[in-house]
Amino acid sequence: MGVSFDPVASIYDATRWSGVPPEMMKKLLNTMKELFAGCRAIIDVGIGTGRFAEYFNDSGFNIVGVDVSLSMIAKAREKRLRNLVQADAHHLPFGDSAFDGAIMIHVLHLVRDWVHVVSEVSRVTRKVIVAEVEGGEGFSPRQRYLELRKEMGYPLERFNDGEAGLRRMVSPATVKLVGDYWTDVDVHVEIDSFDKRRSSVSWDIPAEVNGRIIQRLHSENPEKTIRRREIVEVIGWESAQLRNLTASGS
Repeated sequence: MGVSFDPVASIYDATRWSGVPPEMMKKLLNTMKELFAGCRAIIDVGIGTGRFAEYFNDSGFNIVGVDVSLSMIAKAREKRLRNLVQADAHHLPFGDSAFDGAIMIHVLHLVRDWVHVVSEVSRVTRKVIVAEVEGGEGFSPRQRYLELRKEMGYPLERFNDGEAGLRRMVSPATVKLVGDYWTDVDVHVEIDSFDKRRSSVSWDIPAEVNGRIIQRLHSENPEKTIRRREIVEVIGWESAQLRNLTASGS
């Protein structure tokens, strides 16, 4: 099983993707849609609150959403999404090649066995598996948080690289640049999100350790605003590329 977002379902939409410029979000969704050319039935693995599925549902696709969190599924229903299934991504309750395409966004860093999840998604998908990956330059509070929790004896026992890591292991069939831009970020607002336990990487450590990490983050970054480069890409693998995957990428 993976991480359940039940604890933050009520604030998820306000704290995830909310900082993405509207024109960038529109371009991201339209680019994903291009990769689903020729697809009709799509599974959204880790549908969450349905932020992506809503767009594809409104665009005429037959969307089935899967999530381990009932609270997140309830939020997805508020977006008029109906074909929703509570299930573990390690054991998808669908037959082989049941869907033309799959959405897999910010999932792999949350699950117990990412290789098995990728295998399951490719098993139920006939044509294409689409993900969004991010990169760039500049200070990342999340990355530093992970370094500090490891330093303090609490390494993250999950595949932190997520879909970006999978991309490095298996070259996608399609890569499309969505955005490459610089933005000003209030670094202490981002740090405070870890203090408030809004990020899943902070949920499994003691409060005292989390507090020490937050203190270090603030002390190491006295400036309020930092300049950061954001690179956003949409990538697509043919489902056959990801079958029989191993942790080494072969």
